[in-house]
Amino acid sequence: MSAHPVDDPTPDDPVEILRVLPDEYHAQFLAEYDTAIEHARRPEQFRHLHDLLRLWQLRALAYSDPGYADRMDRAREGTGFAPAGQLIPGWPGP
Repeated sequence: MSAHPVDDPTPDDPVEILRVLPDEYHAQFLAEYDTAIEHARRPEQFRHLHDLLRLWQLRALAYSDPGYADRMDRAREGTGFAPAGQLIPGWPGP
């Protein structure tokens, strides 16, 4: 078994999430985090806090990627996609 160094943040650490997350998403994250913390006082809701941190950790990685905004614009326009049949062997359909 190995221990993490004290200064080595875990990916689901809220401070690490805020460090990676672009500023425009901080308020939304903090509002959802505050709600999850409040609910986590109940044992049956504790897992939700973990799930929320994991989701925001993934969002932070995606949102901070330099090409994210461009990919979202293309998705909204319906461009930049290849049919699943071209990418996934054995995919049914045209």
